[in-house]
Amino acid sequence: MKQIILTFLFLLLFLPNKALFAQEKLIPPPLRLDIPFEAAWSGILLTLMEHEFEILSQDRGQGSILSSFREYSSGPLTESHISKIGETPKLVDGEWIRVQYQYEILVELIGERETVLIVYTNIEALKREFLGTEDWIKIETNGKLETELLTQFGKSLFGEAFNLPEPKKGYRDKDPVFL
Repeated sequence: MKQIILTFLFLLLFLPNKALFAQEKLIPPPLRLDIPFEAAWSGILLTLMEHEFEILSQDRGQGSILSSFREYSSGPLTESHISKIGETPKLVDGEWIRVQYQYEILVELIGERETVLIVYTNIEALKREFLGTEDWIKIETNGKLETELLTQFGKSLFGEAFNLPEPKKGYRDKDPVFL
């Protein structure tokens, strides 16, 4: 009987933590490149153009690029599509109609042949309430879109064998050790 209770308590305490690990955000860290600023700047612009993103603004001095919004999904499956790229807030009084995203990119000069590339994604979803009002709601990203863009950029610059480096685990990210 004691073993059953201990097993139950273990499952009760351990399973919610495992569920949290499964939903962990995997936002890629800044990509450090051993290439000049000019090559990184041209490469990311080319990658965006190849994937038919319109550039709303670019400031070479600041190293910033802002793309236009692109529709990711619309229709009855929008909620499940939102969960692929971000954290879907639960709706009680409406439904998700459309989801769109835009990239904010920073290209930072570190040294003569060293550049850092940072990608942020702004995701927003259109919520329609049952009374007919519509609002755009900001969605937290899970890192999928950022990873895709950085991988496409790396492959265009370094070839098809390019893979994003795995982030190093910090103290809190290490797997638990059971004794």
